[in-house]
Amino acid sequence: MSAPSAEVRIAVEIVVDRPVAQVFAYLSDVRNDQQWWRGIHSARRVAGDGGVGTVYELDATLLRVRHQTRIEVTAQEPQRSQSIAVRSGPLPYTAHYEWTELAPARTRFRLVAEIAAVRPWTWFGPLLNPLLSLLARRYFRRVPAIIEAATAA
Repeated sequence: MSAPSAEVRIAVEIVVDRPVAQVFAYLSDVRNDQQWWRGIHSARRVAGDGGVGTVYELDATLLRVRHQTRIEVTAQEPQRSQSIAVRSGPLPYTAHYEWTELAPARTRFRLVAEIAAVRPWTWFGPLLNPLLSLLARRYFRRVPAIIEAATAA
C-alpha cells in the first residue's frame, strides 16, 4: 500500500529590474536559493556545469521537517527556461522556470511547480497548497532586491 499523496500546484511571478542574463544566471543556479529561501541550510552542485543533467543536493527544512533532496536540471534554454525535478527526497516535485525580457534592464521570472506531497506533508491536508503558495510568494518577494543589490554597478 502506497502512502497517500496530495497534488499541489504553485505559481509565482516576480519582476526584477535587471537584464534577463543576470536574472537567469542567479535563479538558474540552485546554489543561490539559500540566499533567499529561508529554509535552505545548504545547496551544492554535485555534478554538471549548470545545464541539463546538473545535479544539486539541498539540505532544507520545510514546515518544520528537515530533509535532504537531490534535484536535477532536466531541460534548459539559457535565458528563457529551465526545468528541474526531484531525483531523491521526501517531497517529489517538478518545477518549470521562465524568464521574459520586458525591457533591456527589466525581467519577468515565473515559476510553476507541481508537487506530489506525501507524508508528513499530507498531514496538512487542504492547507498544504495555500501554505506552500504563501511561502513561495514570501520568499520570491525577496529575490528582486537581492539580485538588484548583487548586480549594482
